[in-house]
Amino acid sequence: DEIQDYLQCEIALFFHLSGPGDLFLAGDPAQSVVEGTDFRFEEIRAVGYHIAGSDRRNLIPQKPKTVNINFRSHSGILNTAAAILQCLFDVFPGSAKQLKKDRGLFRGPRPGVLHKVDSEYLAALISDKLNGAVILTHDSNASHWKRRLGYPLVYGICEAKGLEFKSVILLDFFVDLPHRLQKPWRDMLLGRTQDDFNESYPEIEAHLKMFYTSVTRCIEQLFFAETATSIAGEAFVRWITTTSAKSATTNTAEHQLQEALATRNNVENVETMVMTRDEWLASGLNNAEMAESGTNGDLSKQEALLERAIHCFEQAKDDAFASKARAHRSSIRFRMELPDSTDDDDEAGESIEIQAALIVEHLLTEQLLSECREFCLSILPYLSPYTREHLERDLI
Repeated sequence: DEIQDYLQCEIALFFHLSGPGDLFLAGDPAQSVVEGTDFRFEEIRAVGYHIAGSDRRNLIPQKPKTVNINFRSHSGILNTAAAILQCLFDVFPGSAKQLKKDRGLFRGPRPGVLHKVDSEYLAALISDKLNGAVILTHDSNASHWKRRLGYPLVYGICEAKGLEFKSVILLDFFVDLPHRLQKPWRDMLLGRTQDDFNESYPEIEAHLKMFYTSVTRCIEQLFFAETATSIAGEAFVRWITTTSAKSATTNTAEHQLQEALATRNNVENVETMVMTRDEWLASGLNNAEMAESGTNGDLSKQEALLERAIHCFEQAKDDAFASKARAHRSSIRFRMELPDSTDDDDEAGESIEIQAALIVEHLLTEQLLSECREFCLSILPYLSPYTREHLERDLI
């Protein structure tokens, strides 16, 4: 899955491992947001032909199969996603293969716009009416907003790829765009681009793909929130909440919008979102599973995922899963705080052994065997020879 984020050499490795006739690849070229990749499905065919050789070339499909029915989101969200894609295709025609517009199985409400919303009001909103909504923002600002809002369900856009959430607030996407790209974004949204726009501002192609990716994470309820004014943000509000803005997507009768893509919202008038216990539980399990297997050993990412899992389990009032996640988090935090040096310091070594023994006991009690093994392997260099020998023999 997410094949658009892989390089040709990695795709070639997949073919070598599976054989040319036993590989199923799925992806969306418009969500190619990993730096250094520029994906087209035609490149997969070329790699497949190379691996298959002339005698097995018939195993490689000539064209990819396309799916245009969206089973995740309703039409209110998909219409916005389609408008963003149309911007991408109009201004950067070679950025991704233009496919038919996705259609949803259900109608649904248009996204809401919270323009120049105070961060304190936003914090109150997510602690009350929108408790459980996921905040998406630029990856470089995710930790800042997590601290400022006092809310664990904050993800970077790239971090959230491949995930789906019932309700999403896309926060400060336009405020945090680079200053030099604010006016070009405005000109694109309001249909004022010149012929050389794609060559002058190639970074906007990646921004549009990120924007599209963030919108398509949402299942039911989507909000665009900007905490301050910006040139690009003002243009976006006009583009998405009116039918008068003549952007690249609305210059022809074919694309003329019959109604605005989104509505402007007053914070006080936002309807309360209800997350069921099962939805909280499912979200917590999703984050806990990613912490265990999906971070490539990045302890800080594991800690953040477990913070989210604990929050969800607490909201679901599931003490058993919350206890497991806390035990897992204590192990991760201990590993993060291990000193870089293993110099002989009997007192420090004894302290590490005592704390480590308590954590191992806790992990075993919670039956977190995979994390227990990882924890034991990480602390081996800090243990006395006697303890190390018995740990390797009796536990690991």
